[in-house]
Amino acid sequence: MDTKGNFPYQNTSLVSLPKEKWKDIPGFEGLYRISNYGRVKSVPRERVMNSPHGGVYMSKEMIRKSKLDVKLNKTIGQNLYTLLITLYKEGRIYHFSVARLVYYTFGKAFDLDDHSIYISYNDHDGRNVHISNLVKTDIQTIKLLSYEKGRAVSHLSVLSKPVTQFDTQGNPVESYPSMYEAGKRTGLNERNIAAVVSGSDHMYKGFFWKAGIHKRKLDLSKISRNAEQDMINVGLKKRLGLKKVDLANPPAYLNLSTQSMKGERWHDVPGYKGLYQVSSVGRVKALKKISEGKQQKWMPERIQRLTIDFRLGPKGKEIPGSAFACMASNGVKKLISVPRLVYFLFVKKFDITDSTLRVYYKDGNSLNLHHSNLMLKRGVWSFKKVRERK
Repeated sequence: MDTKGNFPYQNTSLVSLPKEKWKDIPGFEGLYRISNYGRVKSVPRERVMNSPHGGVYMSKEMIRKSKLDVKLNKTIGQNLYTLLITLYKEGRIYHFSVARLVYYTFGKAFDLDDHSIYISYNDHDGRNVHISNLVKTDIQTIKLLSYEKGRAVSHLSVLSKPVTQFDTQGNPVESYPSMYEAGKRTGLNERNIAAVVSGSDHMYKGFFWKAGIHKRKLDLSKISRNAEQDMINVGLKKRLGLKKVDLANPPAYLNLSTQSMKGERWHDVPGYKGLYQVSSVGRVKALKKISEGKQQKWMPERIQRLTIDFRLGPKGKEIPGSAFACMASNGVKKLISVPRLVYFLFVKKFDITDSTLRVYYKDGNSLNLHHSNLMLKRGVWSFKKVRERK
């Protein structure tokens, strides 16, 4: 089905656009072609069948879908777009910027591996990759133009602003008249301090930094992640084949929001106090912390994605099994059973190391980890139930 949109890359029709021209992508002749609009076409060709019996078939000509990468320009509050395309050749995967391929093919060839060469956009919109909108440049020119047009703030003006230094607990340590002065007096790099102040980083050399003169303690709970986290576990949703999910009230096993669900209670995970908590509905929370090692990065609170142990059902169809969560302490990572933790913390204490004791689900749904749905039985219990059904 053709995808109609406001930009050529969204159009998957094989019918050429007005004045659209096509050329082989250098290095991928006979495999892919690209147009002056930035659309990429897979060339029909003979391919080997992926089956025990072998054989070949002729693939169909088709327009390949580009991936749209989106980042926010905080200075102007607008999104920055980059179109990316994945190509395949002789079993290898290649990732390219569509704009670079268009300019290379229809403009002037350059070293695609030279990442000091940038392709920019006359209208500042990375979704418009027509050759007429592209210009070859470098990072210094891009920064200068961004400063002149108000799309970025010069580091010179930023570094002259006052700043306050906080310790790992959020207590104010010292205030400085400028980031230059802060760097001079602490021996730390003022640009890295500026990166924390701007939100690009959370912490530098074990300290938080905030613009201005501050006397009050820093509220660490308000320090968010650099990248926005998905509100639901998209990968698990897709694996389960779920087409529709109520985003306002998703099931617990998909819910990645740090906001507690109705009636949800939390307890520390035994052996991971101060690091992880598990809830009465089977969600796992990684608590805010400072990472180990020299970098000492700030890790805000987040909900862990569950790892589901899928298995083949009686009809050969994949069905979800037990739920696990990855937890780390002192550099050691472990996959830990979530239903066992929920039962131990919210139903009844038991020897959690006893592998003969297993958690089962009253409604038969292994994704329903609510404490009221769990029951603890010896492993032989399930075999007895199978015999009874027979």
